[in-house]
Amino acid sequence: MFVLRILLALALILGLAACDTNAASTPPIGEAYVAPTSLNIRQEISLRSATIATVHHGDELDVIEAKRRWLKVRTDRGVEGWTEARNLMSVQQMKDLRKLTADAGTMPSQGSAVALEAMNMHTLPNRLSPSFYQIPEKGKLDVLDREVTSRKQPAPELVSFPRPVRPRKPNKKEKNQLAIPPPAPPPPPPNWIELSRTVQPEPTDTGPTEARPGEILAKEPPKVDDWSLVRTPDGHAGWVLSRMYNMAIPDEVAQYAEGHRITSYFPLGSITDDEQGVKNHWLWTTMAGVDPDDDFDSFRVFIWNRRRHRYETAYIEKRIEGHYPVQAGLDGKPGEFSIITTDDSGRWIKRTFILEGYLVRKLSVEPYQRPVPGSPGAKPSPNKAAPEVQGFVARLKQTVSKWFAQ
Repeated sequence: MFVLRILLALALILGLAACDTNAASTPPIGEAYVAPTSLNIRQEISLRSATIATVHHGDELDVIEAKRRWLKVRTDRGVEGWTEARNLMSVQQMKDLRKLTADAGTMPSQGSAVALEAMNMHTLPNRLSPSFYQIPEKGKLDVLDREVTSRKQPAPELVSFPRPVRPRKPNKKEKNQLAIPPPAPPPPPPNWIELSRTVQPEPTDTGPTEARPGEILAKEPPKVDDWSLVRTPDGHAGWVLSRMYNMAIPDEVAQYAEGHRITSYFPLGSITDDEQGVKNHWLWTTMAGVDPDDDFDSFRVFIWNRRRHRYETAYIEKRIEGHYPVQAGLDGKPGEFSIITTDDSGRWIKRTFILEGYLVRKLSVEPYQRPVPGSPGAKPSPNKAAPEVQGFVARLKQTVSKWFAQ
């Protein structure tokens, strides 16, 4: 009896090993990478199925089967299970994220910030894009760039793989059915162009339109999200919502923001006060609202008055069209800084200033080359015309005209 149990156990072990060998020998149809911070691999196609493995962001997986929005994957340990396609990133998407991280490592910081609460870092400025890292509450980060996008964005393209094409077997009716060619389509009527014209209704003067209770006449503006490209001290870089953090400028300076949002700030040297100790001079930029084309509409230089023991304004400009990056400490001089704005002709110019004592002096004005579209810091062109969408009648006319031309 004891020998029989041993033989059954050996048979079971050999059977499981054979199954694992067959599973591991299944050729993959592609590869993908884990998008979220951690991901549970399920045993079956169901969110309620048991978790058989846990993988983390950036882990490479072999995709061996695709069923609708679910993918069967194999980990580096040979464990096979199912996950949703939205949790994975393609090879190209992973390359783009790594390039974003590399570019962010060389971009100048626009100021340090502190997270108001735990917030997710996304691969794209899109709420539906994968979230691969979480910044804890009161976590520190550097602000690098910003972008304003529509809140109703399409979801990023999911990872897709070719599904096996299975030939359909013809039924008995199709086998016995004769292949009869379809009849030719009827020609269009002789006055088809006249029938296709749109009849404009005659204008009628009905007087001023009054809004009924609960009726909104004015169209509401589309809702947008203000995103920031940030970098954490441990090297992670991605997009977060701008409302989720506060710039870490001292409160005695931030109190002068007057409800405007501080978009960047820099120290411009220091001074020693007998009562208050060492105090910094500051440069900041602020934004009154949300503009998809500009990063700030005002900049201001604060100096510390040793006699009055308070901050005062040394220089200010308002109602400007400012753009990142703002830079300070140029040529090793802590009081020298540059501001990029748009002039009256619509060109980007770079103006360089220097703080000497309590006075701000302009040093130079030179043209500035806008970043290449698609690179970090590049903004979408506001004058780009949307592609013209042809209506059904116009497309029908074009098709019929091609028929007659042939």
